[in-house]
Amino acid sequence: MTQTASIRSDDVLEADGSIKLRKVVLAGRLDMLGMEDIALKLTSLTAIKPLPVILDVRDVSFLASIGIRSIISSARALDQKGGHLVILLGDNELVKATLESAGIDDVIPLFSDEEQAEQEALS
Repeated sequence: MTQTASIRSDDVLEADGSIKLRKVVLAGRLDMLGMEDIALKLTSLTAIKPLPVILDVRDVSFLASIGIRSIISSARALDQKGGHLVILLGDNELVKATLESAGIDDVIPLFSDEEQAEQEALS
């Protein structure tokens, strides 16, 4: 059975109701079919407003080049708007190895610890 991709987001709010931090959680297979389902939503959640964003890929089971391209383009668009994206890997060694072999860790900070990811996103 093929596991499709999913995406959801959770905003951490300031006392005044403004968004302090956005957490975007990806899960499943980020291949051609999976990205077809979520690419537009990923862009709208990460690249529209200049926010600090944690991209949580702990539950991603497969990351293809199309998924990597989508992550990079979202990070670049967010950066141009004045936001900042970091990636939370947890203990997902498969995705970590894929991102590192593609050199993504030179462009986007990678973290296994959620608290460290949050500190970096907010800095």
